[in-house]
Amino acid sequence: MRILFFRYFVFRERPWVWMLSLILALLAGFGLRMTNLTNPPLDFAPTRQLFSALKARGMYYQYVTDALAGKHQLAISLGDVGTVEPPVLETIVSQTYRLTGEHLWIARVYSSLFWVLGGLALFLLIRELASTSAAMIGTLFYLFVPFGVVASRTFMPDPMMVALIIFALWALFRWQNTASWKWAILFGIFAGTALFVKNLSAFIIVGGFAGVILGTRGLKRSVRDPQAWVMALLLVLPVGIYTLYGMLKLDMTGQFALRFFPKMWIDPAFYFRWAWTVNWSIGWGVSLLAAFSVFLSDPRRERPLLIGLWIGYLLFGMTFPYHFFTHDYYQLSFIPVVAVSIAPALRLFFERFFERSPGLFPRLVLVGIVLVGLAVQSYAAGRQIVDSDYRNEPSFWAEIGDKLGHGTGVIGLTQDYGYRLAYWGWQGSAAWFTSADFGVRYLAGQDVNIMEKFTEDTAGKQYFLVTMFGELDNQPVVKDLLYTHYPIFAQTDEYVIFDLQHPLNQP
Repeated sequence: MRILFFRYFVFRERPWVWMLSLILALLAGFGLRMTNLTNPPLDFAPTRQLFSALKARGMYYQYVTDALAGKHQLAISLGDVGTVEPPVLETIVSQTYRLTGEHLWIARVYSSLFWVLGGLALFLLIRELASTSAAMIGTLFYLFVPFGVVASRTFMPDPMMVALIIFALWALFRWQNTASWKWAILFGIFAGTALFVKNLSAFIIVGGFAGVILGTRGLKRSVRDPQAWVMALLLVLPVGIYTLYGMLKLDMTGQFALRFFPKMWIDPAFYFRWAWTVNWSIGWGVSLLAAFSVFLSDPRRERPLLIGLWIGYLLFGMTFPYHFFTHDYYQLSFIPVVAVSIAPALRLFFERFFERSPGLFPRLVLVGIVLVGLAVQSYAAGRQIVDSDYRNEPSFWAEIGDKLGHGTGVIGLTQDYGYRLAYWGWQGSAAWFTSADFGVRYLAGQDVNIMEKFTEDTAGKQYFLVTMFGELDNQPVVKDLLYTHYPIFAQTDEYVIFDLQHPLNQP
């Protein structure tokens, strides 16, 4: 009876069996991301997460009428951290705060949900591109690769962006195969929304779109096709309007500075670092398999899309060579590229496997291998999440904020450019450059005079806060200035506050 069960229900591609398996996988992926839910968002890209946290809190406090005296305007002021992309996720979270109160873990729930929904679209895309079995494996990779698990539960727009990229690619492939207005419009909506959420999604989406236009449908045919024009218009219209508005009204010009470093292209270390980044975040072996798998795809139906995705990813890295390593979440959009690209190899494998291993035992072994792989990946991701405990951080920064008086006139060499101090300490501060900040400016050819910068940045400031002692050691000139010329206002093993208003002697 048990053998009949496995033969009839498990190893035949019955829709309801795969649907149940997919639902269980999606629920498991979501559940894994809910681990250690209330831990402060410092386990991955803390600067970017706290940027969104401050912005969302500031938006929320615009609706809070019973806040303590002074906190209302202070929250709004601290939430004015600048403009990077449209605050889509921050708006969703801040509106949820109005129903639940302020809880940072709410953002984790939303980001995890978006990522898991992207897994549904990925399954549908790979199933049409290859097979149901290949779609299941590709989706499991997307859901449980440890880097993706940790990074996709963060308070930042990237998980939502990646999900929208996948939905856009699914609609694009459906349009390629059907030439339907329905899928043309859906591609435009998904792609346009993805670029609106974060314009860096353009590399993957435009790469895939160009691959389909040039390699499958043909340029001449596409130029005469009104669907292609509508798709392109919907793709660029939302982000184009927002970018124009941002340049004119929001002073977004600074977002384009210190981004482009073509001199890194001729440095072999750049390519080795790129390979190392791919290896630790996604896996060098599976990435190579995905690259080779592209050449196992159908040259007309599948390969143009896949090649377009890879070219888009490569252009992404070449355009932002410095940030590709300092902003490791830039690799998130590569996860679905790899998952889709391994589909042709998986299809070939399953075709040979089912042909040459028709018995029950080989299939049970295969299922066991997949389950063991999932267990290993889930354990690795879970350990990273659980081992990162930052629950002592809020009280630490609250203590410093109380010590500083929650006023103005503070400059600091602190974690995440002062965002931890701002969020939990309710204390605004200017951020002193780290050695990496100096380094990127030297890379861009800028000459920074440290003495002049110190004089300019500390003018009118009351306190200089240091919580990054190792970073201070990397700047001996600044360390000597502080300890030689300024008295210590407060000090513990974890921080030191210098009094800038009463110098011991003039520097």
